Amino acid sequence: MSDGKSNRRSYTSPLRSNQKENTRERILDTVAEIISEGRILDFSVKDVAVRTGISYGTVYRHFPTRESFLEALYEEASELMAQSAPFNPQSLDDIPVMLGKTVERFAERETLVQAFTIALLINNVKPKSRHKRDQNIQELVMESAPRLSTGAARQVTAIISHLCSSLTWATLKQRYGLNSAETAEAMNWALQTLIRDLTRHEED
Repeated sequence: MSDGKSNRRSYTSPLRSNQKENTRERILDTVAEIISEGRILDFSVKDVAVRTGISYGTVYRHFPTRESFLEALYEEASELMAQSAPFNPQSLDDIPVMLGKTVERFAERETLVQAFTIALLINNVKPKSRHKRDQNIQELVMESAPRLSTGAARQVTAIISHLCSSLTWATLKQRYGLNSAETAEAMNWALQTLIRDLTRHEED
C-alpha cells in the first residue's frame, strides 16, 4: 500500500510539465519585451508578474532575481541560434549560407533576439560559444588567405564575425528601419563581397 502511494508521488504529469514550460516561456517573452523597450536596468520580478498576469509567487519560483531572468534569456537565445544552424563552416563560402538560416530564425523570435543583444551589450557578456566561433572564422580566413599578416587576418575575422552577429541584425532593423528580408539581403551581400574581395586578392 505504501509502495503504491510512493509510486504515485513520484509520477510527473506530462500535462503539468507542459504547463510549467509554457509558463516559463510566457515569463521570458515578457522579460524580452521589457528589455526591448530599454528597461534592462529597472525592472523587477514584480513588474514581470504584473505584466505577464501570473502570480508573483509563480514567477519567483521560476526566476527569483533579475539576474536569473537574464541568464535564462541568454540560454534561450543561445539555444535558438544553435537550432537555426550549428556554426561549423568548412570554408568561408559556407558562412553566408549559414547566416541566411540564422537570420530566418532571428525573424521568427525577433523580440527575444533583440532583448538578448541588448542584454549582452549592457552587461558586457562574452559567451564562450562566440569566442569559439571567432576562432573558427579566423582559421578559415588564414587558410583562404595565407598571405595575410596576423593583424590583417584578425581584422577580417572581426568584420566577418560582426556581420554574422545579432547586433548587426538588430542595428540594421532598429536604426535603419530595414525589414527582415532587406536585413538578410544586406548582411549576405556584405559578407559575400568581403569574402570575394579577400579571395580575389589572394589569386592576384
